Amino acid sequence: MKLKTTFFAAVLMVLMAFTAYSQPKISLGPEFGINIANVTSTPDFASNSRTGFIFGVNLDMRFGQYISVQPGLRFTMKGYSVSDANGSGTAKANYFEIPILLKANFPLTEVRPYVMGGPVIGINMSSNSEYTPTGGTSQSVDRSSTTSGLDFNLLFGAGVGFKVTPKVDLFVQFGYAFGLSNVLKDVPSQTVKTTGIQLTAGALFNM
Repeated sequence: MKLKTTFFAAVLMVLMAFTAYSQPKISLGPEFGINIANVTSTPDFASNSRTGFIFGVNLDMRFGQYISVQPGLRFTMKGYSVSDANGSGTAKANYFEIPILLKANFPLTEVRPYVMGGPVIGINMSSNSEYTPTGGTSQSVDRSSTTSGLDFNLLFGAGVGFKVTPKVDLFVQFGYAFGLSNVLKDVPSQTVKTTGIQLTAGALFNM
């Protein structure tokens, strides 16, 4: 955990130093979409995806035509589902996330394709599981005490921005996030890391 914290702090310091010596063009706007969430685990167990929502706000700082730094704040629903002959269940976890992304833009007049990547810090807001045995009654359990308070991820993706007015851009993007930290707490024999396929859209308003 200490190494991951040091890595994220170093990335943040580099980005802050970069912005301190440049004059970026600032845009601000909302983002919303879906997160097709799942987990990887050791030892491995069979899990299926759980689809949740993403919504938040991004601050886009563009340095010239080609490079942008984009921090943000967003709410992300994560988790996974399981199903077998004995029953079915869903693990649900909600996070307040702080992505800090580096974007490489490829401007083509009114259209701007881009690729992006960077760290995401997630703060757990709630965690619970629901399980329904075959022929039985659904049961819900609060998992907050066994879920780590922080989830460190890397997010990579690509998208396309469209200029609709001189001061407004719309965008659609695809991303894949994978966890670096174990979100399962106090279970030394097992690790669980989050993953997510993210499809989002939004707008950026030039300030």
